[in-house]
Amino acid sequence: MPYLEDDPSPIKRKKILVVEGKDEINFFDALLRHMDIKDFDIRKIGGKDQFPKKLPALLKARGFYLADGSSFVTHLAIIRDRDEDDAFESITTIVTKAGLKSPTKHSEFSNGSPKVGIFIMPGETIDGTMLEDLCLKTVENHKAMTCVNEYASCISALEPNPKNIPKAKVQVFKAQVFLAAQPEIVDSVGLGAQKKYWDFESHALDELKEFLIKLK
Repeated sequence: MPYLEDDPSPIKRKKILVVEGKDEINFFDALLRHMDIKDFDIRKIGGKDQFPKKLPALLKARGFYLADGSSFVTHLAIIRDRDEDDAFESITTIVTKAGLKSPTKHSEFSNGSPKVGIFIMPGETIDGTMLEDLCLKTVENHKAMTCVNEYASCISALEPNPKNIPKAKVQVFKAQVFLAAQPEIVDSVGLGAQKKYWDFESHALDELKEFLIKLK
């Protein structure tokens, strides 16, 4: 599945998936191939703070609109981390300001042209704020997770130990430890997806898959 990053390359496919970074590119490339969803461009925005600038710029890329002003792109799927702000409202505001019709609900698509869908990671049914939370949920019953959790607990009990470590950093740490336990070590959750270390058949992915299947 071809993808393009945050560049002004011409739009050549009718369905575009917009993500934050390289990890997400690798993860969604692997997941979409697993789901047999094809003919996509995956475009990297470069982090949540870049959406206000980079999303409108994407709409100006050559090929997004036809000569008559109609949209060549039929579907624009936007995926970003929840983090600590109101992620859904933030993206809908940017989409509306860019002149597109925003969806009214998470994981749904608008009936505009193009149809715009927004998914906030890791989804409404999974605790957490980012891709790592979702990946770890898919392998929560993997035998290596016992070691991962014990190691994380051991580290946190060391003296002197860091205080008030954000949960997000703990999840990133756990994901890295899990990947270090695999046959061929990789250093990011996206590459872990390419190696099929995350369980793409896990029910933890059901909500995300239901969103992506609408693009078939």
